[in-house]
Amino acid sequence: MVKIPKIVWNPVYSVHVEALDEQHRKLFDIVNRMIDLFESDAGSYLPVIEELVEYLTVHFHLEHIIMMKIGYPRLAEHNREHQKFTEKIAAFLKGHEAEDPELGFNMVLFLKEWVRDHTTMLDVQYGDYLLRHADSRAQLSDLVGAPMKPL
Repeated sequence: MVKIPKIVWNPVYSVHVEALDEQHRKLFDIVNRMIDLFESDAGSYLPVIEELVEYLTVHFHLEHIIMMKIGYPRLAEHNREHQKFTEKIAAFLKGHEAEDPELGFNMVLFLKEWVRDHTTMLDVQYGDYLLRHADSRAQLSDLVGAPMKPL
């Protein structure tokens, strides 16, 4: 059995919106549960995939609202990455239906890499943009109902 290192949240990945940082930490936890499930060969991936898809629907929506609110110039590009992710998950679900023997490993590896890379690179970019446009911070605090992290 292949051992897959887990992903670990680090505060340097912060996007400076606590509600989103909390969601990112939860995404890391869900992916790590997928890794545990794969390594233990203890059951179906489907319930965890369903949880991930449901959670990402909420998360992507909140990110989209925040990026619109701050006038993030790379919003369309960022949303395309979300769409590509959604399409890849749909392909994995088709593989699940077809009982693809390589599905578990490929899916876990993709999820780990995508969540880690997307969160620590692309999401950090809009967090940096947010810091440079501090006038949007008060508006965002009202919008998400959560305090902004201090500068």
